[in-house]
Amino acid sequence: MTILHERPRMEVTRMPNRTLFTEWVTGIVGALAAGIGAWMYYVPTTWFLGGLVEGWPFGMFIGAGILLAVAFGIFARKAYRDDRGFTTQVTVTTVLALAALAGAVVFAVFLFV
Repeated sequence: MTILHERPRMEVTRMPNRTLFTEWVTGIVGALAAGIGAWMYYVPTTWFLGGLVEGWPFGMFIGAGILLAVAFGIFARKAYRDDRGFTTQVTVTTVLALAALAGAVVFAVFLFV
């Protein structure tokens, strides 16, 4: 006679999807930094903060590029974990993160040269 033993089953659960709050806040702050940098690029030197005009746009563009790279990178990682592979969404957000980081590096080189 054969005796069947019931094995305990392990339930595999996925982690709950977290909100996109961090990605949105970082992305919006990065876009605002880029906008302020573009605005500071066209500020006249006779303005009372005109002495900051030379370094501020490049500094804001560097900061914006880094913030946008972080935001897109976090979103790409989340999409990769959810999709379990390299989908179009993962690839596009990864390329956007790399482009933002490359832009930050280019403006850093312009600032220091």
